[in-house]
Amino acid sequence: MPHFKFAVQPQFAPEAPGGLLKGQIIHDWLQSQALAMSDAAPGEQDFTALSERLLLSGQKDFLIWDDLLKAAEMSYFADQTPLKGPSIDFCCGFGFWTSRILGKIDVGVDLFPEKGAYARTVEEFVSRGFIGGAYRSVLQADVTGPLPLPDDFFESIISVCSLEHIERADKVLATMARILKPGGRAYFSLQTGRYIETFEEIFHPDYVNWVRESFTIHVDRTWREWEDMLGQAGLTIEHRRFVLSEREMKLKALTYWKNPFAPVLGELELGQAVKDIPEFRRHYYDKVRQWSRSEVDPDEASIVCFTCRKKS
Repeated sequence: MPHFKFAVQPQFAPEAPGGLLKGQIIHDWLQSQALAMSDAAPGEQDFTALSERLLLSGQKDFLIWDDLLKAAEMSYFADQTPLKGPSIDFCCGFGFWTSRILGKIDVGVDLFPEKGAYARTVEEFVSRGFIGGAYRSVLQADVTGPLPLPDDFFESIISVCSLEHIERADKVLATMARILKPGGRAYFSLQTGRYIETFEEIFHPDYVNWVRESFTIHVDRTWREWEDMLGQAGLTIEHRRFVLSEREMKLKALTYWKNPFAPVLGELELGQAVKDIPEFRRHYYDKVRQWSRSEVDPDEASIVCFTCRKKS
């Protein structure tokens, strides 16, 4: 088994192995921690209140597209909590929203690429206190390859809008099915082809290509195609929620232009107005609350959320 970078939160297990380790060492340590990881922890239940608090405390920027994208998605995940452990977050990144919504995640796994829109390092993950202490351990790995994770081990798997960025998502799903306990649950949010189609309807092809390349959107799948892939991996869908309507997606795309993290709309200084004017803030967050609970026709949805159980 190859070597992997691995780190464990000292508060959880101060004597745990860390650094560049043989996969077997990581595998065996995880197995030894099954009982300690079998707990659950509450997270934030109200996305709207969370977003407002983070904005006013300076922990997030005012990005309308981010609230649009995450409100219903994170509300879906909040409805599934508390997640029973051991739990794992595939393509965890720095877990800005998931760390707060899910409360506790036992393992975060990510490629941690050095370049591109998702550039980040394991070292930064650790220096951020395992993302506010929400993650107990972190593994750097290509999720399409062999992973040092025990069979039939995890009670909960989380994948937040990540599989659409991976060419061989079938390999990732096969791994998830291998490591999930019989009866365990996997929770997904997935972009459908409607997501990028909205950009194609509004913007020049050059900008659409920039979005694709910058955020590595490889494969456009319908929600039915995602369902088929989950079934082929041995996962039974228990529940689904379709979110981000055509109208909401168009607003997201327009508030994304031209640089997602410094959009043209920011020149209006709406963020400062939301912070300074209580009436304006209430109006805006009333809209966020509507977005957080909106469900749409399946064929209109740009995001679909699934709860799956491993087939016996």
